[in-house]
Amino acid sequence: MKDYIKTVVLLISFSFAACESWLDVQPETQITEESLLTTGDGYRSVLNGLYKTMGETALYGKELTWGMLDCISQQYKLGEDNFYAGKIWRDFAKLDYTTTYSVSYLKNVWTDAYNIIANANNLIQNLKNASPDLFSQGEMEKNLILGEAYACRAFMHFDMLRLFAPAPVNDDGKAYVPYVEAYPSLYSQKLGVQSCIDKIITDLEQARPLVVVWDTSLVGRGTLIRGESRFHNTFVFGTEIYGNQTLNVESFFKGRGYRMHYFAVTALLARAYQYAGRYQEAYECAKEVLEFKVKSNYGNELAFDKDDFSGVSSTNWNNKKDLKTISNLIFGVYNENAYEDFGLSYSYAPEYTGSAGWFVLNLDGQKVFQNYAGVDESDRDYRYLRLTYLAGGEYPISGKYYCSTDETTRDYNATVIPLIRATEMKYIMAEYYARQNNFPEAKKILEDIRKARGCVESLSISSWADFVSELIRDARREWIGEGQLFYLYKRLNASVDFGNGTVRPFTRSEYLLPIPTNEGL
Repeated sequence: MKDYIKTVVLLISFSFAACESWLDVQPETQITEESLLTTGDGYRSVLNGLYKTMGETALYGKELTWGMLDCISQQYKLGEDNFYAGKIWRDFAKLDYTTTYSVSYLKNVWTDAYNIIANANNLIQNLKNASPDLFSQGEMEKNLILGEAYACRAFMHFDMLRLFAPAPVNDDGKAYVPYVEAYPSLYSQKLGVQSCIDKIITDLEQARPLVVVWDTSLVGRGTLIRGESRFHNTFVFGTEIYGNQTLNVESFFKGRGYRMHYFAVTALLARAYQYAGRYQEAYECAKEVLEFKVKSNYGNELAFDKDDFSGVSSTNWNNKKDLKTISNLIFGVYNENAYEDFGLSYSYAPEYTGSAGWFVLNLDGQKVFQNYAGVDESDRDYRYLRLTYLAGGEYPISGKYYCSTDETTRDYNATVIPLIRATEMKYIMAEYYARQNNFPEAKKILEDIRKARGCVESLSISSWADFVSELIRDARREWIGEGQLFYLYKRLNASVDFGNGTVRPFTRSEYLLPIPTNEGL
């Protein structure tokens, strides 16, 4: 590997602003790194730049959500006759990571991820010596930025580990990915899976006490109470932040759903603990997230343990207001140009037939909406009824990225990229119970998830194998277009339905994405 890792500090400032334009992107003129990190606003700019890069198409804006990863997990119909699908998508669906295009895509993922890590390290190093007087909110703001930088560093390393190294269940003890903690990095040694996950957990444990002060303050809690508060700055009557003009809360402290707030860090820590096999600690973190309440005039509300599908109840797709179900979304990233970047307009045009589109879901081949008894639940599950769009009246594609003819509604829906849901916290808790052979409690959690989505039938779970089958069955529905299914298959070494009667786990060459040969960043 090239041992010199470098980056250019991101000089794009964006703020989580007013309700009508929740994220205002404002390019800055070229300025030096030294001058950028001499003001509180400069630190804000660099931090916000981390999140902006996460939302680009090479990472979570496409490839690590509904693009490359969902192709690998066999989410789409990608026959050879699908001209518009493109060879690259068929390559990933065939699990061929050696072609010119797939190598290029993987290199972009690696490079962009470590670019974010390098910028996070630059922030961390400078913040440690920065005076609190630089920041308008003093020590609290300095710590908030530092904590988020630690969390972003952990987040990106974690996904590089999940992509480019074996899961712990197949760990061979070899070293795979570097955990970069210095800026610039002249040499970064590759680490084994356990050593890397330990560092991820350490960073997240460092981040939590740094961000907790704002996010659990009376005002900060009001920014988290509901999905529309976290992602669209629509605050709830009776919270401290609602309508209180004397507070004059800066836009930097709003839009917390797009940032590594305390409960996003805790949710990520639950994910990391689970990956490390520390299931009790994973359970406790997940439980903390789900039990968080905020007081408003309507009483004490659970902030994240909600499943509100009312925003997608209309049969007219142009009137659907909440395609990403932000009520249970803990953390996501923003892509201002999602409509253009993703090329979505063609897929949802009335004349679109879907016969040549790689976006068409492989619902029948994967038996996505069949229950354990083979009964089709698409007539009742909201994830099909309300969130699956039939292109040309026939071909199912994910409705999460539907392009409304109303520009405001379209941008409201398309620009939010889901990364961590409360549903995953429930999966983590259910798995903890299943590993304790407490199958009734694990079953209840999965049934509650299903009931909130229109499926009232009971499940049959009396063994670990039963639980894994039902967990995957639900995750295939919940995570359509979100990239998480690949990681679930890989972590559990679970069977994947490849069609034509082939049902088996990924092989080593299939689940282990190759690290780019030229790793210099």
